[in-house]
Amino acid sequence: MWSTRLLVLGLVRWLGPVHGYLVRRELDSWRMPGTSVVGAGSIYHALKRLTADGLIEVVATESVDDRPARTTYRITVAGETEFQRLVREKLWEVGAPEDPFAVAWSFAPTLSGSESAAMLRQRAEVLYGRAESLTVLLASTVGEYTEEDAAAYTPPHVRAMLKRHVDLTVVDAEWCETTAARIESGELDLGGEPGPAETERWREAIRSDGFRNEAVREWKSTFE
Repeated sequence: MWSTRLLVLGLVRWLGPVHGYLVRRELDSWRMPGTSVVGAGSIYHALKRLTADGLIEVVATESVDDRPARTTYRITVAGETEFQRLVREKLWEVGAPEDPFAVAWSFAPTLSGSESAAMLRQRAEVLYGRAESLTVLLASTVGEYTEEDAAAYTPPHVRAMLKRHVDLTVVDAEWCETTAARIESGELDLGGEPGPAETERWREAIRSDGFRNEAVREWKSTFE
């Protein structure tokens, strides 16, 4: 996965010479959604892959006492070039969010209106809980390093990303509540599963490559 590749390459660049254990410890200390879930196996696999690709290189392999040998890595010239390219590509890129809920919602008419509304309100409750946890986490950090608050120090840009996750999670929860209310009031009718006649109309629209497909293509293009 490109994200693990970039995280590991970037941390070898920042901390190198460094071994995999310290890369993992550093990621854990960020306390940012999406980074702490990168497991040790993924990190060591990325280190091996980056080495094979010539983007990092082995500095030494040492064993301390009876502990397993640790391999230390540093970035190469080619790795620096790749890091600069990749970090800019991903910062400038606006990609489609990969949310399984969006895929499943395509078939929301399969559910009754009451079940859809209940599901949305449950989802909103979970999301508000998640936002609250992230808010508590954010409040436990400080953006300025001092020896007294060393354990709570989190770089300002990481704290900004935590705030982004809070805001996005709250917006998602509010959408769920609003949509549930629209279903319950009758403003939003999911329509139920399509019958034979509607299914045939869909088939005809697909065969004719008409306006409906053009509209779908235009909508999809906004995420490309």
